[in-house]
Amino acid sequence: MPNPPEIQYEGTKAFYSPVADRITLPCRELFVTATELYATAFHEICHAAGHPTRLNRSSINDSAPFGSASYATEELIAEMGAACLCAEAGISPALLDNQAAYINGWLGKLRNDKRLVVIAAAQAQKTADYLLRVTD
Repeated sequence: MPNPPEIQYEGTKAFYSPVADRITLPCRELFVTATELYATAFHEICHAAGHPTRLNRSSINDSAPFGSASYATEELIAEMGAACLCAEAGISPALLDNQAAYINGWLGKLRNDKRLVVIAAAQAQKTADYLLRVTD
């Protein structure tokens, strides 16, 4: 990733802080498998790719409340981007089923605007391309 954020392993929750530009992941031992660790890390890395110094995505830069359309869109972008990265890395289809379930949960928040899933998918692909350094 160009200009990567800091990554720290501590606590029990995974999250990305745009203000600190830091990814926090639980200690490696808390993940059942390495693929779960990587899928979680990819999700948070996709959030970090939206930082103003990278792709400058409004859905990560706005301080939108949990459950809002902007928050749901960012979660879709991060999870779809993570699914792309998992597929690129050859991570198990069983884990992809978990990602699909996560995405489906956020889709419910976007029922009023069907365009958002297409926008999120396009942003997810742009994110994956950025992280994989794919150019046109």
